Amino acid sequence: MRLLRTLAALAVLLALAACTDDEPGPRDPSSTWSPSGTMETPSPSAGQTPTEPALPDAATQASEDGARAFITYYWDLINYAQVTGDVKALKAASGPNCEGCKAGIDGIRQLYKGGGHAEGGEYTVTFDKVNQLKGDSTLVAFEALLTVANAEQLRVQGDGSEHRSAEGSSQMAVAAQWAADSWRMEVMNPQ
Repeated sequence: MRLLRTLAALAVLLALAACTDDEPGPRDPSSTWSPSGTMETPSPSAGQTPTEPALPDAATQASEDGARAFITYYWDLINYAQVTGDVKALKAASGPNCEGCKAGIDGIRQLYKGGGHAEGGEYTVTFDKVNQLKGDSTLVAFEALLTVANAEQLRVQGDGSEHRSAEGSSQMAVAAQWAADSWRMEVMNPQ
């Protein structure tokens, strides 16, 4: 039963496209940060091993721009983890109470532990809205509403069975918190 729940959680994370076909909204104009260049696609070419994404310099700051850079980086880590099975950096960037994070990580682990793998399914994110969360004076946290687009993905189970997820997009609510001089993803919820 746990395996079925884990696979269902992986399907939610890896197949966000099934939720909606809404067009992405405009970017929040209050921030000046934007990704430099294009997002690296971690899918390996023939004989090439994907490399783990590096934390961007902007994500080392306790600011809205830092939160935006971290959230984009987090999705780069998801892209990397789903095609390699390596969830170490993804887990380190996830808060201990982030249930959506745990479900995705567990789903990837189970797929690879069972001898399976994933091909494609790269995500790109667009920020629809970003708000700073208010609390005591030491709290630095931001919530964001994202449009998450994904490419088509093939998941091959250890027994050889296959499942394809179509390309598409959906909305995701996330929250990132700055603690101990780094960001962590604290909330990931499909909308």
